[in-house]
Amino acid sequence: MKFIIAALVIGALVGMLLLRRRSAERLAFEPLDVSARKRLSIAEFYRAYYAEAGLSEASIPDIRAVLDAVAKASNLAAGKLEPTDELGAIAAANGLSRAFLVAQLGNLFPEAQAEMMRKTAAGDLSKLHHLIVLVVNARARARNRNR
Repeated sequence: MKFIIAALVIGALVGMLLLRRRSAERLAFEPLDVSARKRLSIAEFYRAYYAEAGLSEASIPDIRAVLDAVAKASNLAAGKLEPTDELGAIAAANGLSRAFLVAQLGNLFPEAQAEMMRKTAAGDLSKLHHLIVLVVNARARARNRNR
């Protein structure tokens, strides 16, 4: 009888810890608020953030694909996102965890999925900029292999 009670107490404690961990990840980020930001076209976004950084204009469709995918997953306007935005805050805007957002994006960008998972596990995929560069580079490598 004591064994059953101890098992129930331990089970309840483990369950509470798992729920707390899950909700802590979800609440770790304040949801991103982009309402006060100016909406940029993809060309303006590229010029403002990536033209001088060395990404060619050929990467604009890939940047647009990332922004559109993130916007769809988070219900945020693509034209109001910035490279410095935290993926966790973007995910929290739609009540998601960062891990779930990255998993969704991995499905949308299969050429970058494995690298996304590696970088997420290493803690190297935290900002929108990291995601953009990862997808742009993965798609460029895929195009070069297909030539």
